[in-house]
Amino acid sequence: MPADASAPIPLAFDQLRRHPEAVPEEVPGLLEQLGEAPDPRDPRGVRHTLVVVLAPTACAV
Repeated sequence: MPADASAPIPLAFDQLRRHPEAVPEEVPGLLEQLGEAPDPRDPRGVRHTLVVVLAPTACAV
């Protein structure tokens, strides 16, 4: 079954093709990228870091 036209995967591949000179060791991992996201939540009551919340969410998508 072909992918839906709204699937983001081809867009991601297009972004990777724009930087063919990138060495895999230089490309940051998903957790590193998510760790740079600012946490807009109020610190009171936060039980989990934002990375712990975002990583499973990204995997689920």
